[in-house]
Amino acid sequence: MKYYDVTLDFSEDMLTFEGDPRPAIETVSSINEGAQYNLSLITFGSHTGTHIDAPLHFCRDGKAVDELGLEFFMGKAKVIETLDPVSVKKEELIRHDIRKHDILLLKTENTRRKLLSSRDFARDFCYMEKEAAEYLADIGIRTLGYDYLSPERYAFDHPWVHLALLGSGIVIVEGLVLENVPPGEYEAVMLPMKIKGGNGSPVRAVLLQKEVG
Repeated sequence: MKYYDVTLDFSEDMLTFEGDPRPAIETVSSINEGAQYNLSLITFGSHTGTHIDAPLHFCRDGKAVDELGLEFFMGKAKVIETLDPVSVKKEELIRHDIRKHDILLLKTENTRRKLLSSRDFARDFCYMEKEAAEYLADIGIRTLGYDYLSPERYAFDHPWVHLALLGSGIVIVEGLVLENVPPGEYEAVMLPMKIKGGNGSPVRAVLLQKEVG
C-alpha cells in the first residue's frame, strides 16, 4: 500500500481561518526542568487545521461529531481535480462520475497555489459555487473533502454551501493537503476526536492506495 498523509502539521504558527482562535501549546511539565514526565496544555478552536465540519456547525438541529457514524470518515474515496482558478462550478463537477454515498475529495486551484503551505490566510482562495454544492447534495454524497479551510466564499452574505451540504447530512472535511496526491481512487481514513456535542474536530487524514506491480 502507498500512504498519503494529507493532514496539516499542528503547531502554534500554523495557518488558521481568519478570525479563528490561534492554537497554543503550553508546557505544563518538563523532564528538562526536573519533572518525571512531559505534559502539555493544548488549546485550539474546534475548526483548526485539517478538521471536519459536523452538520451542527451551521444547522441548529444537525448531528454533532459524536453522533456521526464511522462511514463518514472511512472508506473508498475519490480525488478529483478541478481546473477553474476562481471557483468550483457545477458544470465542471458534472463531467466526473460522482455517485450517491461517495467520499469526494476536491483538489482545486488552492492546491496548485500551495495556499495551505502559507501561514497567511488567503482571502481569494478557490471556493465552491452554491449550485455546485446543491448538485452534490442532490446526488447525496456522504462526505466532501476540500483543500482549503473552507469551501465557502470569503465574506459570504449567507452560508449557502455549508447549508446545502451540512443541511443534507453531508460531512465536510477541510484543510486537506492534496499537493502530492494524484486524482484517483483511494481508501480514506479521516477520524475526528469523539467530542460529545461537538460541532467540529481536528482529524488525522490519510489516503491509502494499492501499488501496482
